[in-house]
Amino acid sequence: MAGQASFDTMDYVLLGVMLCGSMGIGLYFSFAGNRQRTKEEYLLGGRRMTAIPVCLSLFATFQSAISLLGTPNEVYTYGTMCAYDIVATSLANLIAIGTVVPLIYPLRITSVNEYLALRYDSTCVQIVGALVGILSSLSYMTIALLSPALALEPTVGVPLWMSIVIVGGVGTIYTTLGGIKSVIWTDVFQTVFIFAGAFTVLVKGVMNVGGIEEVLSIANATGRITFDEINFDPRVRHTVWGITIGGTLYWYSSFYTQSSVQRILSTRSERSVRHVYLFSIILYTVYISVLVSTGLLLTAYFYKTKCDPIAAGFLTNNNQLVPYFVLLTLGFLPGLSGLYISTIFSASLSTLSSGINGLAANTVEDFVSKFLRGKSESFMTSITKFLVCFYGVVCIGLAYLAKELQGPVTQMTFMAVGATSGPLLGIFLLGASFPQANYIGALVGCAAGVMVCFGQAIGAFKYGNPPTSLPSGPTDQCFLENATSSFTNYSIFLTAQPENATSLTTMPPEIEVRDFSVFDISYIWNPLLGVLFTIVVGLLTSLVTNRLMSHRPRPQARFLFRFCRRFWYPDINTQDTDIELD
Repeated sequence: MAGQASFDTMDYVLLGVMLCGSMGIGLYFSFAGNRQRTKEEYLLGGRRMTAIPVCLSLFATFQSAISLLGTPNEVYTYGTMCAYDIVATSLANLIAIGTVVPLIYPLRITSVNEYLALRYDSTCVQIVGALVGILSSLSYMTIALLSPALALEPTVGVPLWMSIVIVGGVGTIYTTLGGIKSVIWTDVFQTVFIFAGAFTVLVKGVMNVGGIEEVLSIANATGRITFDEINFDPRVRHTVWGITIGGTLYWYSSFYTQSSVQRILSTRSERSVRHVYLFSIILYTVYISVLVSTGLLLTAYFYKTKCDPIAAGFLTNNNQLVPYFVLLTLGFLPGLSGLYISTIFSASLSTLSSGINGLAANTVEDFVSKFLRGKSESFMTSITKFLVCFYGVVCIGLAYLAKELQGPVTQMTFMAVGATSGPLLGIFLLGASFPQANYIGALVGCAAGVMVCFGQAIGAFKYGNPPTSLPSGPTDQCFLENATSSFTNYSIFLTAQPENATSLTTMPPEIEVRDFSVFDISYIWNPLLGVLFTIVVGLLTSLVTNRLMSHRPRPQARFLFRFCRRFWYPDINTQDTDIELD
């Protein structure tokens, strides 16, 4: 195929500017002000951060390279049902305003798992929550670090190990040096790259194809535009109900992670935190809309050039589609390809830096704090910096070891993180909703949730019915010398190429009919399974064990959601009172 687009000098320069800028921010906060001498300053920015930078940082943390590469690929491969993620993220943010903010922010804690220790009066629950949270974060960061490396190696020519080491090394260094302030302000800097790159690709691509109407026409003719899948069968991969319910739980669970809570606690007021979540809805809506549109653009481009690079064998993985498309469409002007590749690196950096900073906070507060009592603030900060560096190295190693992973990165992430985030969310919801819940119920419920989620995820991977993708594009001109430099007339293509007609209709692909199996349940429901099993098993266990315990739990009302306080304790002041259960 012609168009062996490549990364040139200006592209590498622009990539270097992004990496050096990120490093420079870390160095600045390492030496500015009090130089991060206290643990609170290093992990929480002195609790003085404002809403806008925290909002941009929260956005950059969870909208990583996984979504940049995965969402357009999802649309190209399966259609636009994933756009309902806008509804899921919006609902999750609105729910968080009324639940997470008033529950967590007034406690003035550092680690999210300190809430578990306070609510259940149990260090054991705190440790279990920390372990599950660490496993979830490592899974997410591994895929976030690996996905751009897998995509860039065959398209840009950057060796996989080099991408992992560069992104992992730079992120680890500036996070170690500058703490949460460098993470937040670097996220702000990287968010600019993310939006600049995403909009540049979308605008230039639409111009190449022939306009928005042409993009929509081809996408609709090839069956990519679909928003009406309302099937109640849980085996259907994406439905309105599945993405809305399962997706909302998935994103809501992210607000109980250390990376998210750390930003909440670093913000100067509860009002500012509410603004963070409201601003996030706007950012997420714009961002997901751009990525879904990019997926439709990929469809129009590869159908109009009559060359699907996956079907032609030029690419080995659908996750490589976006960088490949970028090199073809933006390679005409030096630096533009580098801008988008910098976008991918920026998204990966933001996720890594936030994650390793959060893991260090978890380790210090949940595991080693009792061994460091009486130590100076400078010593505690040094230990925290060492842990940041340690987790950075661990993530680099895990990403390289996981290099054989295949499949849509969005689905891989949802399965890996959903298997742990569901049970973890269940522990928090159990404790914040039911004063009857005790530490035994929390531990048993969490164990049940984790076993069910991992069992279902592993079983689906090994025995589940693989999803059926939409028809591949044509390959007629893939091997012509001018294949990527000129378009055929789309209307002529529809009438003069009947052999490709099946690729340009909405004919549903054949679906294998088989007996119902739990392993065929869509991955989108995994978080819900974890939450339900954790809460139901945990509550039942608590009710039974409460009868057998001589000392019944006495949860303070402030450890419950505000609406639950009014329900369980209607006749008393529930702001900060010990309540003994009947």
